[in-house]
Amino acid sequence: MRAALRPTLLAWVAASVTLTIPASAVALYGNAADEIPGALLVSADYARLEQGDDTTVFAAVSADGRYVAIETHARNFFADDDPDPPGRFRTGGIFRFDLQTRALAKVADGDLYAEGEETSFLRRGASNPSISADGRYVAFASGEQLVAADQDDHVDVYVRDMTIPADGAGAFDLVSARDGGDTPATYGPPEFPFVGSQPGAEVSRGVAISADGQRVAFRTEAPTNLPASAAVETPAGQVFLRDREANTTTLVTAVRDAEAGEMTDQPAGGALGAALSGDGTTVAWTGANAEAQTPFLSGEIVNPASRYYLWRRLAGDPAQAPTRRITGLSDPEDPACTVSPPSFNRTAVGPCYGPLADPEGGPANIAAQLPALSDDGYAVAFLTGSGPRPVESTSPGLDLFFTRMNPGLTRKEATVELTRDTIGDPATSPPIGSVAISPDGRYLALATIRTQFALPALQLLGEPRQVPGPRELYVADLESRTLERVTHSSSGGDIGSDVQNGVTLSTAGEQVAFVSFAGNLFFGDANQRADAFVATRQPDVEGGPPQAGSDAGGALGSIEFDREGPRIGLRAKSKPDGTILVTVSVPAAGGVKAVARGQAGRPPKLRNLATGSARAGGTGRSEVRIVLHPVDRYRAELRSRERIPARISVSYVASRGGRRASASLRSAFRRSAAPTDGSAEVRK
Repeated sequence: MRAALRPTLLAWVAASVTLTIPASAVALYGNAADEIPGALLVSADYARLEQGDDTTVFAAVSADGRYVAIETHARNFFADDDPDPPGRFRTGGIFRFDLQTRALAKVADGDLYAEGEETSFLRRGASNPSISADGRYVAFASGEQLVAADQDDHVDVYVRDMTIPADGAGAFDLVSARDGGDTPATYGPPEFPFVGSQPGAEVSRGVAISADGQRVAFRTEAPTNLPASAAVETPAGQVFLRDREANTTTLVTAVRDAEAGEMTDQPAGGALGAALSGDGTTVAWTGANAEAQTPFLSGEIVNPASRYYLWRRLAGDPAQAPTRRITGLSDPEDPACTVSPPSFNRTAVGPCYGPLADPEGGPANIAAQLPALSDDGYAVAFLTGSGPRPVESTSPGLDLFFTRMNPGLTRKEATVELTRDTIGDPATSPPIGSVAISPDGRYLALATIRTQFALPALQLLGEPRQVPGPRELYVADLESRTLERVTHSSSGGDIGSDVQNGVTLSTAGEQVAFVSFAGNLFFGDANQRADAFVATRQPDVEGGPPQAGSDAGGALGSIEFDREGPRIGLRAKSKPDGTILVTVSVPAAGGVKAVARGQAGRPPKLRNLATGSARAGGTGRSEVRIVLHPVDRYRAELRSRERIPARISVSYVASRGGRRASASLRSAFRRSAAPTDGSAEVRK
């Protein structure tokens, strides 16, 4: 198998050095390592020049963008001195890929099988990786007994320290352990037992471990004696938070004492999965039995089996850490809600009504979905089939919403609808498949077959895919309210097959890790299996992205979009008088419009800070200059803040017709000494 794959991958490596990509194929995201469109293959052994010989199912990128943890079934990634046990074989496992050196290192073995037996499955191996911010720690679930204290075949949760060899002391830490020590959890018998698959504890892919690797959120799939019961009496379906440094295990899915208004230590259960914030304080999960955990209003129809998105911040006393609803059709947190309405129809509005017309788990099944959390736990993205209130009816597909859980904000105030499907149109109606959030809370990654987006909440940059087909990957910039298509072939065209649900983002959305069946994301793909990739955002500026806080003076960059349409160039320069000078290069006479958007106002949210327009004349390429001034109410805010970061989006329409071209880049308004008037001019 290895010999058969080696020539193909070797040819690809050689070709990538000299491959010439036409200017019309330039995209914002691509294979930064080889400076071409597409994406970098990370489910590969570059030392042997081999692709994986079987499917890869998930990829999690570290927040610093250096490492990627992949879950794969490939059998050709094991080192030469790491053979299969006699009479048995392993199918892949979890590996860590170094984006700088392209080195591949094993984290833990995958499933174990016996050779030549009719029933050959022996043990579940490592799955569902989640990686710390610096890539040192990888959390996962496995049935393999990786520490001496683990004496049963139940699946447990572990953390691997990649600075220690796999056979070294302390390489693996058992996470699914009892509170106050490192004693492994004891599990009850499975309801449907079969060889090699004893349920126990589980983690959710890509979102289980804190940035520093010290905290892990996990869920139980069998009765246990966690966190510190004398017997196996805690029902399955609980979420726990393990602090590896303090050796504490805290119940997250706890029953609420309605009279005292405090959380108890009684398990409520019903959890289907859990996500942990980067700072390790906040857990969000999808689950049932929500009415036992958080307040509901009397007019709501309560069904213990219904699924809800729930949120809990465990930064202090657990009793004083309430479980809250992320969204919903009611808003119990609104101080103005003093009398519960008798019923919750879709069109009623008022203080007790929430941001949604239906419960989040009503029109579409959210059992396979998790809320996405920022590092601080307050920014949350989620998918739901419910439409925003008020509405007569909703479409059945999942759409994207964003909210903030900061104290003092009601669910209605903090929530914004970002996408909406339209029934019957293949370009706008397919559901959003999954969503991830960058640690800084600014960027969202979403997978969908949708090629056009009906709401103006997110402006699609560049040309959409002309014919809907495979599931594509997009990244939304919540600051500029723009949406960029991430996935392009290595020649700049459309990808040939689906991106799988389940993607991850590094800090500031620079790298996106994903799995796809597409065979044209890099030149030479020959294994006909799903592979793991990383696409990197190309810098918005010439010579690299601006350093933090260093937007003074110089031109901030140039981008061109053509995609078979008109080509435009864009530069921006922050001026000391509080303005931004935008210079747009256009191919012919036409209209140009510039919009600057950024976080401003009270409460802070994305707003239009400045707009400007101009017309270009003549018959050839010319440059249009637009001076953007923040409007009066944000000009005063600028004096107190010193700078307001902004995303500038520019559109161009030729006078003689043709496709619209657009481009965007980052800039900032700096403190203004005195207000001045805007202006625009044309320079041929």
